[in-house]
Amino acid sequence: MKRRNLLLLMTVLLLCSGCSAGYDESTAEPGEAVEGSPGNAQEQKKDGTAEETEALAEGYRDLYEEAEEDGREDSLELKQAVVDYLGGEGYAASDRDDQINMVNYQQAEEFCRKAQKKEAAELTLFSVLDEGKLIRYDMETRDGRINVVLNSLQWKDGVPQVFYTHEFEAHTWEYTDKGYLFVEEYQPAGYDGPPGRIGFRITPLDQRCRELNRKYVLPVGYTRNNLLITDWNEADYGGLDIYDLYEILYRMKYGKEVPYETYEGAEYEIPGGEFEEVLQTYFQIDSRTIREKAVYHPDSGTYRYRPRGLHDAELPYGPYPEVTAWEELDDGTVRLTVEAVWERKGLDCAVQSELVVRPLENGGFQYVSNHVSGWDEDLEFVWYSPRLTDEEWDTWYGEHAGS
Repeated sequence: MKRRNLLLLMTVLLLCSGCSAGYDESTAEPGEAVEGSPGNAQEQKKDGTAEETEALAEGYRDLYEEAEEDGREDSLELKQAVVDYLGGEGYAASDRDDQINMVNYQQAEEFCRKAQKKEAAELTLFSVLDEGKLIRYDMETRDGRINVVLNSLQWKDGVPQVFYTHEFEAHTWEYTDKGYLFVEEYQPAGYDGPPGRIGFRITPLDQRCRELNRKYVLPVGYTRNNLLITDWNEADYGGLDIYDLYEILYRMKYGKEVPYETYEGAEYEIPGGEFEEVLQTYFQIDSRTIREKAVYHPDSGTYRYRPRGLHDAELPYGPYPEVTAWEELDDGTVRLTVEAVWERKGLDCAVQSELVVRPLENGGFQYVSNHVSGWDEDLEFVWYSPRLTDEEWDTWYGEHAGS
């Protein structure tokens, strides 16, 4: 209970960020929060960098406008096109979600190796976001230290504008054997804004691994479920939380959230067929097993459903999955090696598991099993928070709670 209260307190502090010592560039307006005083050489250099970045964005205007017209401004295809354009201009670039291999990655590799040797080097690296947005990182290393100047660009009223500039010396940085560069900005005690650490995958990943990840793993990921962090198989579904998976799989199946309003203490009865159909689309699991792992009312033929609330919320900024290897098995299933990249903690493999999936003839698939093959030995805590038990739910929301 003490651990849960601590997690709850940390969640509230992170979500209710008031007076933050940092700055979230995604919420700034053009011309706002640009650091430095005009007139000096350093500021002139910043102005020149901003102008150069805006000119580069003009170079992919046609790509952005065409995607916007087609409603594809948030698509992976647009980000890939912008990354390729920047690569053609001679820059290292990838997308912010690390779903696209970095172009001109050799520039970043050389920079990291020189930084490790405490040699002098410079690197300009672009990170592509949705809606044609960019973050430009100009990094300079000397004596093993890294200084970063970032410029954030967005499109406003059809014009590309650098609306935020920020400079810092890396508090910590690491280039991992797996090929990730993690750079951390210092955060003072009590800071309640976004994490100060960012990560970049520099070493290219096999394209087939990326495709398998997007199809089978990313839709579930690590957020608010334990599919990839617990052992289970079709003979024993172990500690899998059926309710967490119902919410995620419903979105995968229907392209929208579950049709039940989320509020503190909410409780619903879901028709048995509706609940089971969602789970049986992605698992070879019978009704009896589902009823054993959920609260089923045979008299009404319904499942009790309680959405998560504040008291069983997870910490934000959890990891995301990468498929780093794959193998087709004799029975037609595919075994995927999945690793959790956790930027917040600077870990390129917080946990590794072997996930087996079964492709179906209709283009669908089923999850077959998962085996956790390793955890990072320095992992201090796990991001996943289980749902409230019946006793805990009654404590917070029961008939006499708070009386």
